[in-house]
Amino acid sequence: MKANKFFAVALAALTLVGFNACKDNNNPVNPTTLTLNESAITVAKDATFLLTANMTVTWSTSNAAVASVSATGMVTGIAAGNATITATSADNQTASCQVTVTDGGVTPPPVAGYADFAQLQGQEYFVFFLQGGATQYLGNKVVYNFGPNDHEGQGSRWLYIWSGTFGAGTPVGSDPFDMTEGWTSLVQGGTGGWAGAGLCVAINDGNNTSGEGADEDLAALNLLKTKITNYNEWYLAVALKNTTQNAAYEFAVIGSNVFDPTKIDEEHPNGQGVESGVGKVVLTPAATGEWVYIEKKLSEIPGLEFDNFTTNGSNILTIVATPYMAGVQMDLGYAFIYKK
Repeated sequence: MKANKFFAVALAALTLVGFNACKDNNNPVNPTTLTLNESAITVAKDATFLLTANMTVTWSTSNAAVASVSATGMVTGIAAGNATITATSADNQTASCQVTVTDGGVTPPPVAGYADFAQLQGQEYFVFFLQGGATQYLGNKVVYNFGPNDHEGQGSRWLYIWSGTFGAGTPVGSDPFDMTEGWTSLVQGGTGGWAGAGLCVAINDGNNTSGEGADEDLAALNLLKTKITNYNEWYLAVALKNTTQNAAYEFAVIGSNVFDPTKIDEEHPNGQGVESGVGKVVLTPAATGEWVYIEKKLSEIPGLEFDNFTTNGSNILTIVATPYMAGVQMDLGYAFIYKK
């Protein structure tokens, strides 16, 4: 970790705009060109690596005797050699990753520089946003990756913008790990005087259609309760870049969402999910124009308590600008929960 990139986390009380889990008025950020998180990887025999696409795809391997690939993009090294993993979208776009399988040993990181960052030296990770190279470096330490996988293409998770309150930003420079990878960049906009976005798991709730992998997402959400028992050992880590004084954002981690058949309204005639155990922290980075890194122990995040997820269309992370500052860009380098 680079010493000049730490800064204090400010906690503040905030009256939030109320959000239901997933509504029809969201505006997904939709990709049009198929891309993968990696174009070439090296894995050891019996090791795994998760490939991800920016839209829903089917996966295939050119040589199953060397490397297999699951329906969710998990590559497993079978024997020493080379194979090509290909992703095919619904509109017949293809993208490939070249896989080299070694006889044994630890899967090498793609770039040695990732070892310079303390947040990537933990034991276990639940990822919300993280670049492909850093994800590859972590390898099997990633318990589950909740990163967006394109709802419109029938993926199970997507980043959506409430009522057009954010627009697409323009990433400039290098990522939080000094690499030339992309990150999430949003500009506060709209006319409502607020800006909010959410990372949502869409398991059919009557308003949204279940995507491929939705059942796995739900199982992973419930795994949080069994994995994270000592909140003093786990941290929320976020990287932000801010060029505007006093711009701040509230990150809310959703602790549970349980279906309640008695909670009925016009949009949910059969009932709906009820969020609880929500942990909220307001992050106010200095206006340096450089990446700054936040760590907050889960035990120090008010309200956070992981419990059951039984419902559909559940938020798992929300981000709200506070205060609202029209035209200000938010650069989100990464967001994940990890055990040191």
